[in-house]
Amino acid sequence: MNERANGERLISENGATGDTAMGILFAVFIFAFAAAGILLADRDFSFQENRFLARQPVVSWDRIRSAEYMRDVEKYITDQFPGRDRWVSLKALAQCLSGQKENNNVYFARDSYLIGKPESPPADILGRNLASVLALEAAGYDVALLVSPMAAEILRDKLPARAYTTVQAEMLDRLRREAPDIFVDVSPGLSRANAEGRQVFFRTDHHWTMAGAYQAYLAYMAWLGRAPAPEEAFEELEVSANFYGTLWSKNSLPGLAPDSVRIYSPLAGGSSGDGEGESTQVYEIEYFDGIKTWTSDSLYQTEFLEQKDQYAFFLGQNQPLVVIRQMAGARPETEQARAKKGQAPSARGKLLIFKDSYAHCFAPFLLPHFDEIHLADLRYWRQDPIAYMEEEGILQILYLYSADSFAGDRAVGQAGAWLARRQP
Repeated sequence: MNERANGERLISENGATGDTAMGILFAVFIFAFAAAGILLADRDFSFQENRFLARQPVVSWDRIRSAEYMRDVEKYITDQFPGRDRWVSLKALAQCLSGQKENNNVYFARDSYLIGKPESPPADILGRNLASVLALEAAGYDVALLVSPMAAEILRDKLPARAYTTVQAEMLDRLRREAPDIFVDVSPGLSRANAEGRQVFFRTDHHWTMAGAYQAYLAYMAWLGRAPAPEEAFEELEVSANFYGTLWSKNSLPGLAPDSVRIYSPLAGGSSGDGEGESTQVYEIEYFDGIKTWTSDSLYQTEFLEQKDQYAFFLGQNQPLVVIRQMAGARPETEQARAKKGQAPSARGKLLIFKDSYAHCFAPFLLPHFDEIHLADLRYWRQDPIAYMEEEGILQILYLYSADSFAGDRAVGQAGAWLARRQP
């Protein structure tokens, strides 16, 4: 009996000692993180998540009474939690290892792809945006509608089992039915290139690559009835091998290899399409941010290759208006050669692209085919686009959007709204 009692006493004492140790360890953990939260300076921006972080909220009686202050405190503590980036990555890894299909609406896909989870588009916004495009066509403008499916539609072979939905396919079918004369169908080209093993979308970002944009260029040239530059007229060059894009910022899965950013650089002596021969244009790019204007002689902004948002290497970040102009006298021999052959001057003209950022790596392919390319982002551009087109003498319009933007962004319909104001 004594031996049994002694054993029970030892077990009890050891258990109490273990509980005490766990309690002390937990308290140290809590106090350490609390001290770190107080001592460490707040961060303004998370490069991993590519977003600004919440700042310490301002205290006021009205905000406390409405519970707004406590909501802001919760956001602040969540955003400024010590080691937040590592915890976010650990959460993504735990979900991936546990067999979950996605994290933060981003699928863990095959071949090290992260693919955004498509959402059903609001029917009213999609209908309004489509009506706006059709209204400009009815008004006499030469309008094309190019809506790119997202990776979840084209790279369905890489999605987890039973993750594919027909949301985007149904939306694109509607555009084919209701706008058959102006719809530029890029899905076949993107699907074919993917089946051939070409990387048409980034693995960690929601944008298409320049290889994907080239397939859209071929489809648009076919719609225009004009000859594109063949792919062998370009050299594919890698400009960065350490790009982590928007999908990785949302998902933050550790151990994922970075993306490569590549450009299609015209080869000397290569055909520029439309039978123009060698492409020798010189361009000026004019940027307008809503307040000031500045110019550049390069389509690519290399400083962004040293930053998180490397896709902004293509024509920079979203601006209200960007104009690419062929410099006067850049190709003096071309028109003279055409005149000697009895040919009419080339009808390159001007093009206005209503767009989202998908247009940024697409626009370079169009340069040999137009004298001027105007890219307007209707989310930020406050000018009357109808008056602008009249002033600039622009009759040719291209709507170029990703499926998500065209279906869900109310700003796409702004041009149609401005047109409606002019009608009695």
